[in-house]
Amino acid sequence: MSSGSLAERRARLTPEQRNRLAQRLAGAGGAPRQEPTIPRRKPAGPALLSYAQQRHWFLWQLEPSSTAYHLSGVLRLTGNLDIGAVRSSFEAVVARH
Repeated sequence: MSSGSLAERRARLTPEQRNRLAQRLAGAGGAPRQEPTIPRRKPAGPALLSYAQQRHWFLWQLEPSSTAYHLSGVLRLTGNLDIGAVRSSFEAVVARH
């Protein structure tokens, strides 16, 4: 949503709705609400690896020159390739990540 559309929506509010919006934005104490933060890790040694990082390290130890550690399988496609379907599939994956 662009800021222009927000301004347009705000312009269409009734005076009562504008007052309620202002009160809601101000909050109870007038101070903006602050989300809790993740505490900083204390540097008591090296950070622990996630399971995925451990798995990557282990596979790298087995075969350091390999770049195929992340491949889980291969398949061969035959027939005509629908470029539009491939494009939309990749766009869907990218949109999720």
